[in-house]
Amino acid sequence: MRQYLYISTASGLDDDAVAAILEACEHNNKQRNVTGLLLYNGRNFMQLLEGEAADLFHVMRKIGSDTRHTGVSRLADIAIEERVCPDWLMRHVKLAEDVDQRRSSLEQELPDGLDEKIRELILNFAALN
Repeated sequence: MRQYLYISTASGLDDDAVAAILEACEHNNKQRNVTGLLLYNGRNFMQLLEGEAADLFHVMRKIGSDTRHTGVSRLADIAIEERVCPDWLMRHVKLAEDVDQRRSSLEQELPDGLDEKIRELILNFAALN
């Protein structure tokens, strides 16, 4: 099993557009047995995906061709023994409005067992505005 973390640019999506993306993620991830979480700060997505390598490759190909965002960059690709988000087809973790509160709020939402480097990348994402 593997875990991917990527970031992309998607400026100006409203709540309905983000909800539609989450719905599509849940549908597609269920078919591929992929789990993870999604963050959106109004300008960028950061998404953690976990599953079998072939399934993640398929999902990443779909993500790369999605015109709602650009500049998809994979930040991490690591082997994992077990999922840290086994029950999250795609959990939307909302970022606090106050940038100063984001990191501490996000830290409470992140699952236990998350690789420390990935945890730090996700927490640093919270500071982006």
